[in-house]
Amino acid sequence: MSDDPETGRLLDAPARRRTLLTALGVGIGVGVVGVPSPAMAAVAGWSNPTLGALTSGYKSPGRPTHLGWDVANSQGTPVYATAAGTVRDIRTNSYPGDTSSGPLGGRTGNSVHLDHADSYFSYYGHLHRVLVSDGQQVSCGQLIGLMGTTGNSTGPHLHFEIHRPRLTSTDPRVFLANRGITLGSTAPVGSTGYPSVGQGASGWVPKVIQYLVRARGISVVVDGVFGPACASAVRSFQSGRGLYADGMVGPITWTALVLPLLEGNSGDLVRGLQTALNGRGAGLVVDGGFGSVTTSAVRGFQSRNGLVADGLVGPVTWSVLI
Repeated sequence: MSDDPETGRLLDAPARRRTLLTALGVGIGVGVVGVPSPAMAAVAGWSNPTLGALTSGYKSPGRPTHLGWDVANSQGTPVYATAAGTVRDIRTNSYPGDTSSGPLGGRTGNSVHLDHADSYFSYYGHLHRVLVSDGQQVSCGQLIGLMGTTGNSTGPHLHFEIHRPRLTSTDPRVFLANRGITLGSTAPVGSTGYPSVGQGASGWVPKVIQYLVRARGISVVVDGVFGPACASAVRSFQSGRGLYADGMVGPITWTALVLPLLEGNSGDLVRGLQTALNGRGAGLVVDGGFGSVTTSAVRGFQSRNGLVADGLVGPVTWSVLI
C-alpha cells in the first residue's frame, strides 16, 4: 500500500487531545494488528502518529523521491499529532484516485501539515477524514485525522513525513527512533479504545467479532480464530455497509458492528457482549440473554472504568470494553 512519489516541495513554515467521541459522536480509539508496545513516547514532546505496519520507506532505491514512511492499518485508525504545533495547511474533499496535489507536492489526498517548534514540520497524507482546521493549535498526541486511502493510494495507510530546520527532509523512522519511539508500534500519546484485528488473531476479541458479524445475518463459525473464513465474512459485512472491504476490523468497522444493548435484549449481539465481559473477568454464561446477571456485570465494568454505571451498553462502553 503506497502513494505516488512526492516531489519534495515544502511550504513555509495546547489544547488537550480531542477524542473520537467528541469528533465523531462515538467512542473509538486505536490498536494494531499484533501487540503494540505499551511504552509511551520516551522523549517529552514527541509521539508516534499512528499504529500499523510499515510499508513503503523513506527514499527507498525504487522511490528516491518518497520523503516519508507509509504506515498501513485499517480505515479509520486514528492519526495523532507527532508534536505540539500549529496547523499550517490542510486538504479535504479528496477521494480515492484523486490526482490533485495536496499541501505538499504529490497526490496524497486529504492531508494535514503541522508547524512545530525549532522550524520542524510534519505531514500526514491519505486521511479518510481531517479533524483539525487551518491555524488551529494542537498538542502532542492530539487527534488530527483518521487513516484512509484518499488520493493516489492502493489501500488505507498514513503517509508520514518530518522535516528538520532549513527546509530539508529527514527519515521520520530514524528521527522518532532517536527519541525512543518505534514508528507504527509505540503507543501514541493518549491513544485508547478499539483494536484493529485481522487474520492471525485469536482469543476472545475475534470471538466477539464473529458473534457481532453473525448477528448481522452473515454466516461465520464462532471459534475465536480469525482465519480466512472470518476475514471473508467481515469483508461481506463491510461491502454491505459501503466500508473499505479489507477484512480487517478497525475503528470504523467496529462502530458499524456494535449496537446499543440493554436488559431484555437477546441473541448474538448479547453473546458478543457477554464474551467481551468474560474477557474482562466477568465469568458469565454466554447464553445470549441480557438479564439481571449480565446487567450487574455491565454496571460493575462501567463503575470500575469511570463510566456512568447505568447498565446500558452504548458506544462508549463498547469502546472501553473491547
